[in-house]
Amino acid sequence: MLTLDELDNRIVCVLQENARLTNSEIAKTVGSTEPTVRRRVERLLSAGAIKIVAVATPFQLGYRVIAILGLQIDHQHLTQVEEALIAMPEVRFAGVTLGSYDVIAEVWFEDNEQLLAFLHERLSKIPGVQRIESLQVAKMLKYMYDWSAPPDF
Repeated sequence: MLTLDELDNRIVCVLQENARLTNSEIAKTVGSTEPTVRRRVERLLSAGAIKIVAVATPFQLGYRVIAILGLQIDHQHLTQVEEALIAMPEVRFAGVTLGSYDVIAEVWFEDNEQLLAFLHERLSKIPGVQRIESLQVAKMLKYMYDWSAPPDF
């Protein structure tokens, strides 16, 4: 596991806000030098601590239906369910949970017909899926992808 210090945290926060900044611009923002920032970013990337990607905003991209799915499964089929969810491009997030559901997933679709087809024709046919509860997001209140508040610098 990689340990991050204060400078690493600042660099990550800046990248989360705008990953298109140059290392020189990041260095000015965090109060460091370009070579230090370059080495730190390379170390974070190499260790798999961060990835530089574009974050999609589903409603802006035409996905009008976002649903949170709660799945109850037969635990003998847990691995099979996990592998099936990972392979489905509609599933944007999936996690094994503790509590009322065994797995929670977030899915995106262009319309309700696609969601229904996914639920009835694909998801419910995965061996081990016993129950699915679908909660459709009517209004997105907050959509965060960062892991900390930007530091004051």
